[in-house]
Amino acid sequence: MSNNKPSYQDLEKLIVELKSESKLKQSENRFDLLLKASEDMITIHRPNGEYLYYNGPACYAITPKDIVGKMPADLFDASVSNTIMNAFKRVAKTGKSETFEVLLDWLGERRWFSEYIYPVKNDDDEVVEIVKVCRDINQRKIAEQEIESKNKALIKNKKKLDAQNEKLQKLNSALNQAQQLSHVGSWYWEMATDKAEWSDEMYNIYGVSKESFYPSNENVTKTILPEDLHKIEQGIGSLLNDELFVPFEFRIKRPSGEIRNLFIMALERKTQNSVFGVTKDITAQKQFEEDQIKHQRLKAIGEMSASIAHDFNNSLQQMTGNLEVVKKQPDLSRDTLERLNQIGSIIGNIADRVSGLQQFGDTKHDNKSTKLINFNSLIEESLNESRPLWKDSMEKEGIKITITTDFEEIPNIRCNKGEVKSAIYNLIKNSTEAMPTGGDIAIKTGENEHGIFATFSDTGIGMDEETKLNVFNPFFSTKGYELGRGLGMSGVYSTVKKYGGDILVKSSEKGIGTTIEMMFPISEEKEIEVVNNTESKNTESFDILWVDDDTEITETILDLLAFTNHNCNVVNSGKEALEYLNNNKCDIVFSDIGMPEMNGWELASAIKNKFGNKMKIVLVSGWSIEEKEKETNGIDFILQKPFTLKELNKIFMDV
Repeated sequence: MSNNKPSYQDLEKLIVELKSESKLKQSENRFDLLLKASEDMITIHRPNGEYLYYNGPACYAITPKDIVGKMPADLFDASVSNTIMNAFKRVAKTGKSETFEVLLDWLGERRWFSEYIYPVKNDDDEVVEIVKVCRDINQRKIAEQEIESKNKALIKNKKKLDAQNEKLQKLNSALNQAQQLSHVGSWYWEMATDKAEWSDEMYNIYGVSKESFYPSNENVTKTILPEDLHKIEQGIGSLLNDELFVPFEFRIKRPSGEIRNLFIMALERKTQNSVFGVTKDITAQKQFEEDQIKHQRLKAIGEMSASIAHDFNNSLQQMTGNLEVVKKQPDLSRDTLERLNQIGSIIGNIADRVSGLQQFGDTKHDNKSTKLINFNSLIEESLNESRPLWKDSMEKEGIKITITTDFEEIPNIRCNKGEVKSAIYNLIKNSTEAMPTGGDIAIKTGENEHGIFATFSDTGIGMDEETKLNVFNPFFSTKGYELGRGLGMSGVYSTVKKYGGDILVKSSEKGIGTTIEMMFPISEEKEIEVVNNTESKNTESFDILWVDDDTEITETILDLLAFTNHNCNVVNSGKEALEYLNNNKCDIVFSDIGMPEMNGWELASAIKNKFGNKMKIVLVSGWSIEEKEKETNGIDFILQKPFTLKELNKIFMDV
């Protein structure tokens, strides 16, 4: 076949020219030769589709006699013949040419052909004949299909590549998020060329931007604290010498001035001169570790203080019991009674402070002995009680300390009165000791968006940076062991934190003075005053058994209960108590908790198992007992040492 086939328009023009010759009959031979010379199948049809002429190219392997006089339906299947006939009808109707492609069975195979249909009109513009040019386009179609197939493959590959890129972008995004959440950045470094690549989180860790900071060895080294430079030098040296890179911690200083703790690890050598690794920001972790150490120290102190507090409470109970007995003596003067009441008040304050000592560092239990307290009044009481510290003893030495107060009207706070009073006492004591030659202390209270505050300002010696950082740490002291144990300010810190507050060194300058601010949350509660007439005599008389291994306490209890209408017997062990109960009537059993052989909990359980609920059980303890523990062990009442006769009578009223 020729590679330069005439176009359909060329054939159409030739046909028009030949048909328009005045002597068409004389040119038929020439016309026929021209048409037969074409490699295309050219047919002429009546408007109804009947074949009138066929040029008969050899390549189509059929002759004119096989076609002329027939209809398309005689040569093709219904689908193809309908397509051709519909085209004939449209051309005959519109007088316009058409082109279309068909796939048909030809000479035993399926092949593609292009059909060009052209109308031949008479002088009246009527379509009298239809010329159809059929061209074999199978090779072109195959090539197009191959191109289309390749294009589809390319599109498919592109979609696959796009999907992979999208997946990669998601993975990169997830990696960046993971690095950001874990504060771990990744890096790549070519040692010979000092070429480096950082992940986004590396820039976040160093507090710099990609635009302003290139991670060269020189630039990175400039960020490291001078005292940690040797660590970096050792690490780089091990990489250059192809030695084992030992992970290490170091510190950097961000452009903002913030110090960060980092941990670096080289993971893999990409080549002899390049390495991949990660850097983690461990600043929060280091702070947590420091807080944990502080917490463990406070916990140890708390456990120790709870044990000491228990012993204190036993001693305070003996003092309280004897004081109650003395107050019951007849013919006491009014002045004596007032002084005895003052002693009782002091014992109560000590008991509150012991309760605070007992709770110090305790993270398991909440302090139950809290009340709504007027903070201003509490500070005033603390000033009066600490007067010998900052006034009397100082003035004897010729030293003058002036204290001024500026109290705003503020809501109440909920706390243990004795504990907070002790904290205030320690702050005043600390300020007094900071002014060995005298000075001024100014105390101001108020309310802001954070809560209720009190500031304690002195004109003392001030603190250096180390002291400001460690002032609230246990056992930290600048006074030496002779003057201090370093527990006063840590106790203040523990007390304030326990009640949801905060305390900080607001300002301090050497030679000028210090201001410390104590902050407590505002309590929305209203104090409800409950009146219990425990002083009224209970006409009912109870048989009481008191169990305590401390004979001094039991002797005091007998003296104290002698002023009531109840019958009391005492024993000094749990075993003696069970023997007594087997042979005697009893309404109420009071038992200490800490006793050898059988403690108070075990005694209560034995009584419940043997006697059921025939008698009430009251546990007496210098320890702080949770309400849940009381209910779980079937205890009716808890009597906290030290207690007064008034508190005893309240239990008798409630039985």
